[in-house]
Amino acid sequence: MEQSFHGLNPVLNIPVHLGQVEQAKRNAALTGPALEHWVDGLVGAMWEAGDVCSTSMTGGPGTSCPVMQTCAKTPWSSLSPDPKSQLVPPHADGRIR
Repeated sequence: MEQSFHGLNPVLNIPVHLGQVEQAKRNAALTGPALEHWVDGLVGAMWEAGDVCSTSMTGGPGTSCPVMQTCAKTPWSSLSPDPKSQLVPPHADGRIR
């Protein structure tokens, strides 16, 4: 089964550069430290943190910076409460929120 998107090239009018195709094949074959090095390079070039938060506000050695916002109080952190995942009994009208 064809797992690439090459069939969409005529529809999307995406130019194909043979050098990039060959580099993609080489990257797909990477393993171990070479793969880690390649991924680290991509992350460093393409990703940036939008914000940061602290998981601990207790201070002391090995803890987070106390002047940062706590992760539990940020709407974007996976450590903040998610009201969509809280199960509660239905109200009298059948609604759950």
